[in-house]
Amino acid sequence: MSAVAYLTRNMWAKGELTEPKLIIIFNPPTTAQYTVTYSLLDSNGFPVTDQGTSIIPKGTSKFVKELGDYLNAQQTAKNFGSGTYFIIVKITETNEIWALPLIVTIGYISIPQLPDMDYLQYYTVIDIVTGTYFNLPKTMPILPSDPRFRIYAYFHRGKKGRLIGISEVGTVTFDTGYHQLAIITVTLKFSSVHDMLYHILSHSYGLTDNVALRVLETINMGEVYEALKLLRPFYMFTFIGRTVGIEFDTSKYEIRIKSQVYLGQWDWSKVFSWGAIGCGVAVATATIATALTAGVGAISFPLIAGACIAGGIAGAGLAVATSTSSDQPKEKIIEYHRIVERIITDTKTNNEQYHREATNLLSQWLQQGKITQEDYDKMKKILDDWKTQIDTSLDDILVVSRDSINASYEEGKKEGREEAKWWIMGAGVGGFALGALLGRR
Repeated sequence: MSAVAYLTRNMWAKGELTEPKLIIIFNPPTTAQYTVTYSLLDSNGFPVTDQGTSIIPKGTSKFVKELGDYLNAQQTAKNFGSGTYFIIVKITETNEIWALPLIVTIGYISIPQLPDMDYLQYYTVIDIVTGTYFNLPKTMPILPSDPRFRIYAYFHRGKKGRLIGISEVGTVTFDTGYHQLAIITVTLKFSSVHDMLYHILSHSYGLTDNVALRVLETINMGEVYEALKLLRPFYMFTFIGRTVGIEFDTSKYEIRIKSQVYLGQWDWSKVFSWGAIGCGVAVATATIATALTAGVGAISFPLIAGACIAGGIAGAGLAVATSTSSDQPKEKIIEYHRIVERIITDTKTNNEQYHREATNLLSQWLQQGKITQEDYDKMKKILDDWKTQIDTSLDDILVVSRDSINASYEEGKKEGREEAKWWIMGAGVGGFALGALLGRR
């Protein structure tokens, strides 16, 4: 039997008695009567409800079950709170199982009146504890109202995008306006320098066993900067693409990653395509299952990988540099490009230092007999490849930025002028916290 299961939407608010609906499509239709069970699991995979049961009649091609009444009764009885959960659906006779992510919110708000609603594409809700986000359809009648969640609305008009932050009481916290390009800065905050270094080590590209062991020894001996000197290029290797710079701050236990993205083609999964936050098999399993079987509004993606280590990521923040309308002269139009140009210049200077220090340390370890000639040769080749590829990538980013700014100026003759501005969307602890603060840098 071939079947697909999905939810009509990824959110349930206390008091709702119909939504979300569980839908199971059968192709071909069922040839016998089946029993379907469903229960709610938390993000660690533990049941928080009693199991519900329904009968699917013979000859069914589309089964629909309204889950709101079931969830409302179970929440009253079990008192589970707001957060990210999973509806586990199973057809007993065929042993087919689906894990469908679901936002549960005890409080909710009506959809606020936002500008240009005709251009609204979807709402994004981020759970700051699990780091999981959900794109909800623009037809949503309500949104979560809980400090655990951050809410964003994405608009698209022509070739430009617009991001609006919404507070838990329904007020607008920031509005980027319509633009094509943006610089995204993601800050990963760790509980200690050792947690930070363990994260970097576990995400470094191509380390041989001997080199990895030497680095681990160096970390455990407390030689923080020496470990960082070796690891930086190998950690940065997987970020080559739109990343314009990475900063490592051992005093604040932070890694700051700057990337250029298209606000006009905004997609959270692309912005954070280098990883995901959220620990546990349940999160990964549910994400994979949903991506393969989901309907409208049912896709979710984790954000930042690598939190699942001792200590882990203590928090994260995100900032966006875009442009905004202004009556300033033409010089202001290219300020965004100047920001990009300055970041890339600094990055190239830092990368020269990173390449040199890592090479010198490898040579030192080779002379001391800590690594073999084969280890050195493999690591040196990766270092050289990284330097060549990242320089090429940075040059390409500059070209894209320059071309976009030139195009913006031509359009600006009709629509007004542009100047660069930082929209600060937050910095939090205890999870991935995209806040709702607005400011300049």
